[in-house]
Amino acid sequence: MTPGRIVRTRTYGAAMTAGVGTRVGEICGIPTLHMDRPGLTKAALYVGAGWADETFASRGVTHTVEHLVMHGTTRGRFEANASVIMHRTGFWATGRTEQVGRFLEEVAAGIRALPLDRLEHEAKVLQAEAGEPGYGPHDAMLKSRYGHEGPGLSMFWGSGPLATDPDVVLEHARRWFVRGNAVLAVVGPMPDGLDLTLPEGEAPPRTFTDISRPGVVTFDVQDPVVSFVVPDGVAARAVAGAMGHRLEEDLRHGNGEVYGIVPEVIRLPGTGTLLVQLAAKSGPGAAKTVAEAMARELDHRVRTGVTADELEEMLEWWDVADSDPDEVGDLEMEAERLLSGLPPLTFAEARARAEALRPAEVAAMMRDASATALLMVPRGVEPETHLPDGTSCAASDVMTTTPLRRRFRAKAPRGVALGFDGDVVECRDEDGDVHSIRVEEIVGVGVDGAARELIGRGGCFITVDPRDFAGADAIVRAVDARVPAGHRFDLAAWFAGT
Repeated sequence: MTPGRIVRTRTYGAAMTAGVGTRVGEICGIPTLHMDRPGLTKAALYVGAGWADETFASRGVTHTVEHLVMHGTTRGRFEANASVIMHRTGFWATGRTEQVGRFLEEVAAGIRALPLDRLEHEAKVLQAEAGEPGYGPHDAMLKSRYGHEGPGLSMFWGSGPLATDPDVVLEHARRWFVRGNAVLAVVGPMPDGLDLTLPEGEAPPRTFTDISRPGVVTFDVQDPVVSFVVPDGVAARAVAGAMGHRLEEDLRHGNGEVYGIVPEVIRLPGTGTLLVQLAAKSGPGAAKTVAEAMARELDHRVRTGVTADELEEMLEWWDVADSDPDEVGDLEMEAERLLSGLPPLTFAEARARAEALRPAEVAAMMRDASATALLMVPRGVEPETHLPDGTSCAASDVMTTTPLRRRFRAKAPRGVALGFDGDVVECRDEDGDVHSIRVEEIVGVGVDGAARELIGRGGCFITVDPRDFAGADAIVRAVDARVPAGHRFDLAAWFAGT
């Protein structure tokens, strides 16, 4: 039962359509996709909730729900497991039809009545499962774009301070694990008489707040990443595949500067858009050259879109995949569409849309996408590109709020200052950078006695301790009064458990 990092796939092969013979029906009010095939039954119950639907403080709570549900399922001589990814939790099994049917009913029963008495036990299991925390370039780019919310939580591996709090776990399950936010997918014989009754409810709305300023951003990563937002559809997948292929041809096969290009296409549910990210596994000292090549490739796509040959190559990939389908994978991708509020899409329909694409249409899409483009580079790397300097943290050089007087100067380097104007908290660090957090944009508050660790939506952290700054108690009072209680957690207890 793994939390499930974002799956990286070769984009040309991702047609994301239902296979031939798929039946769309309903069981206990849950949309059901079924491919009737002889042999074993392979089934999955998907819920449209993942780690991006959590808060900074509750990071990992979906994983907790998944563990509690799986505890009540039968473990036997058949394959069964579960995972949590960005906006989806899946419970799946492969075996004899009656085994799979029993598993699915046990999952539904577990969702209806979570065994909260198992929380202490599962908290230890989750901690052991998390292992060493870490992040990759894709995760760092998500944080740069979305800060400490939604997809940006990819940076924070493992469990947050409230991930196993009983009230938080129960509320998360009540909100997201509901009938109107689930899809069943079955390949093989359908189990008879399934009782998959889930709590009433519809999928909650999501918001995606892009806190970045388009341009070049720096981060503690080794490999450059380029990303942009485009309308959902085959044009996005065509350009992502073409860019990845061309960059890999030039930088690996031409210059030997990368091992490969890792594409990622993420559907942002309810927005009608996709986030495209391309990360380069670059060689030592090659980051500057690779980043500049990515910027040139982005500019090339704005001018030309995709070529006829590139479109033809994509269609060939799709036709090969269709001739030897991954039926389980096809239904999983179709379930994602349904959970995102999109209608079913057959392979023939998707292929017809791809055949109708024209280079000028893709170029126009990329011109709009360029206004959302981010190029991430390792710290210290300064590529020569046409892109401006971007930022994902509200940092500046000048404080705009009234600085508070330091009471114990010996406890901090010279120049460090704290400021507050009633709505904005600012901190000037020892490097002279000023970090700002609006009280209304605080997404986490670590409580340590009289001190508060503020986590801002935009990616900033600010420590407020009245023992260090005269007047800082006013910030503490404002934060305690205005920030939702669900964002608060015991800072010392969290650190002790990590």
